[in-house]
Amino acid sequence: MHEVETMAFTGEVPWHGLGNKVNNTMSPSEMLVASGCDWKVQLTANHYPPDHAVHPSEPVPNSQFIERESDGSILGEYVTGNDYKVVQNEEMFEFFGEFLADDKMYLHTAGSLFGGKKVWAMASCKEGFTLGKDDTVVNNVLFTINHTGREANTALVTPIRVVCNNTMRLAMKDGKNDIVKHNHRVQFDAEVMKTALGIYTDAFGEFELLAQAMAKRVLEGNEEVDFFRKVFGGKEREADGKIIHSLGVRKALAYNRGQEFVAIGANKNVESKQNQIDRLSSVIEAIKKDAGKGKKIDQKRLEQLIDSDALVGGGADDEKETTTTSVLNPGWDNESSEGTLWGSFQTVMFMADHKPIKDYGVDHRFEKAMYGAAQGLDVKEKALKTAKELIAA
Repeated sequence: MHEVETMAFTGEVPWHGLGNKVNNTMSPSEMLVASGCDWKVQLTANHYPPDHAVHPSEPVPNSQFIERESDGSILGEYVTGNDYKVVQNEEMFEFFGEFLADDKMYLHTAGSLFGGKKVWAMASCKEGFTLGKDDTVVNNVLFTINHTGREANTALVTPIRVVCNNTMRLAMKDGKNDIVKHNHRVQFDAEVMKTALGIYTDAFGEFELLAQAMAKRVLEGNEEVDFFRKVFGGKEREADGKIIHSLGVRKALAYNRGQEFVAIGANKNVESKQNQIDRLSSVIEAIKKDAGKGKKIDQKRLEQLIDSDALVGGGADDEKETTTTSVLNPGWDNESSEGTLWGSFQTVMFMADHKPIKDYGVDHRFEKAMYGAAQGLDVKEKALKTAKELIAA
């Protein structure tokens, strides 16, 4: 089951295949309707049960729930106090009016998540920066209203790589969080949030400089493997003189060369080990050719990587890996990516955004792509930090 309830989008069909395609000239009010978010919420008093000893069926003081008016869906079950300020979807869409007025941005996507509990809209800049010939990155303003009563409304600026819709973070200065929050206990003030977002918009220029540096930084020797090890961690072991890396590292090595990930030994009933090894021949040839493209791998490391177990499977952490991952990594062979730090960085972004993440049967890819994982667990933040360290070295 997907987290997307309703959605409208411009451009290519999103990787989850959902939504209503629209043009990039939609006004805020038109996008509100096209995305299926033209509904309102209200606060409704909670009541004691009919058999309550003292207050049967009476309203509970200072206790309310958040209800969608159109169908009676309960979005937030418990809101205490009388100071909770409802923000309607229409207010959020109107927030983007000023951004669209000067024709420098357009509404890119909008929709409802988790049955209306979260509603978002994202506007994209019509201009960004391009690495090499065709690797374009654009800046985006993303705003989400939370109707659960437990979380703040949030806005952030996020770069997106056009070729594969990879989302990145902009916490560039002093480790500052890149999300601007609005607490429901105070009146929503669009101008205050726009001012705060302006600070992070400036960081997009810094990110362009960093991206250019990453695209010029060729990873040599063991640097590629070391980069992925720092990002994904995990255990590695040695068997018969050959290094077997963690599952995340092995997946990254395959995706970074535009290959499918094949988990050898994960499910012997699906495909014989020899057949799986045969499928790696293209990966092996790609590694051998890397020396001609600036990616220098010494012979000992080449032998370790060519080993089928070390590259894509065979470790103890493969026990739950039962299927081949058929999704490929777009843009891996762009001029700016092949053999560079930018390419490895984008492989991490791809893995974070496009791998199904399920919690209680719901696919959380969209939410994780836009807002990242819990603090301290976000591989995107680790990748950005590791890339900056490599550039500074």
